[in-house]
Amino acid sequence: MASHDSELLQVSIFPLIHPYTDSLFAKVKTELDARMQTVAKAAAGTVSGSRVVTAAGVRSHSYDVAAGKDVLEYTFVLRDKREFELLCRRPSSKGDSTCRELLKSFSA
Repeated sequence: MASHDSELLQVSIFPLIHPYTDSLFAKVKTELDARMQTVAKAAAGTVSGSRVVTAAGVRSHSYDVAAGKDVLEYTFVLRDKREFELLCRRPSSKGDSTCRELLKSFSA
């Protein structure tokens, strides 16, 4: 975890019960959509966008949550039996270059 002012970069790792394969990509999106609605509500914010990105060579789901003056960017990198949750919090007035750098430099 690294932070500066209101900016934060964090990677969390969670075990998966079953191995993940890319054939589950669409099915996982439905679960992540619901999870992100809950996360946004807890942060008194809203899900303001979602997209598909590549992190560590893995096609991944990424979400933006607008909460107050911040944007929280969550990216879920699923590989075999692990879930990597990448979180980048930044002021909404600042560009997303730090968050893009996190995705670019991440390796699982």
